[in-house]
Amino acid sequence: MIKTQKKSKWRFIWVIPILLLTLTAIIELLGTEALIKEMTKKGMSHMLNLLALLKLICVFAFLIPKTRRIGFLLCTAYIGGIIASNWMTHEPPIPGIVLQTLLWIGAYFEFPDYFKPLNKQQAINE
Repeated sequence: MIKTQKKSKWRFIWVIPILLLTLTAIIELLGTEALIKEMTKKGMSHMLNLLALLKLICVFAFLIPKTRRIGFLLCTAYIGGIIASNWMTHEPPIPGIVLQTLLWIGAYFEFPDYFKPLNKQQAINE
């Protein structure tokens, strides 16, 4: 008899931050006026396309199964940059913290092997 492990209802919560990162990257590439004004206040309007492209690379790396681990790390680093950027411009970092938390919770329940220590043989095989 094969035992099936019960999956957590929280396992797909990582979809929310990934969708938000994708949506905001598309908006950044379109270059809406409100966004340009906001980024000008932060002093980053000249980097709008670069940030959008970087964000899409992080998301695509996360969505491809072979690169999901590095994509997860890239997404967490990018969201950490969002938190730091908001902190430095005296804006509340709460949206970034919420995104980061959702990503980590979802990844923990969907990909629990990411959080287990690797032995040397596993590291070589992966």
